[in-house]
Amino acid sequence: LLCLSRRLANKYHKPLILLALSALLIHAISIGIRWVRIDHGPFINMYEILTSNVWSISVGLTLFFIFLKDKSIVFRFVTPVLFIMMLWLITTPPTEAFLPPTYNTIWLYFHVFSGKFFFTLLILSSALAAQSLLLIHQGSNNDQIHEYSDLAYKFLAIAFVFETFMLIFGSIWAQDAWGRYWSWDPLETWAFVTWLGVAFTLHLQVNSKKDRPFLSLILVCFILAFLTFYGVPFVSLAPHKGMI
Repeated sequence: LLCLSRRLANKYHKPLILLALSALLIHAISIGIRWVRIDHGPFINMYEILTSNVWSISVGLTLFFIFLKDKSIVFRFVTPVLFIMMLWLITTPPTEAFLPPTYNTIWLYFHVFSGKFFFTLLILSSALAAQSLLLIHQGSNNDQIHEYSDLAYKFLAIAFVFETFMLIFGSIWAQDAWGRYWSWDPLETWAFVTWLGVAFTLHLQVNSKKDRPFLSLILVCFILAFLTFYGVPFVSLAPHKGMI
């Protein structure tokens, strides 16, 4: 919460980093212990998906705070989302799921980790976009607005690369596991719609250079991605319903 104040963030920069790294280490150990006990990674049921994504997003926020502490004001937009995910996590039963044979492939790890990179970068891009929109609303100078907007574009562009990898790795995994690259199941469809949304948003910024529509569309992409990661799996029996 100290990150919400730029002055406090600068004053307590090193202690906050140490605190964050300590929390990440403890969380990583807990994930590792569960991984060894149940003999598979945290990517089967909703509890495992939530705990691993809370950890990966926290890693991204910590790195952002280390290298871009002067932009830590954007954490006021990220922190509520992360706290909601934490509350959802602690109210989700930590049931132990069985790893299906179709999940026993190296492509699953490539698919999952690229997805986590994508979502973490997207949430940071969304926070930067929200800050830019707030500055526009407040009538701040253009240099300050473009500083956050340009950074939001860069984070979104890198996120798009990882989302593309996520879809490619997922398709290869699907071919190995079920004999087809794509089946248009609900999660695949939503993931592709999100990919199209991010691609359109980047294309719009390259061609129009208008900040407000671009920044607003980043937030739309975040909503799409959030529903893809947590909406479809939540209402389905498994992350890919009918695939197990």
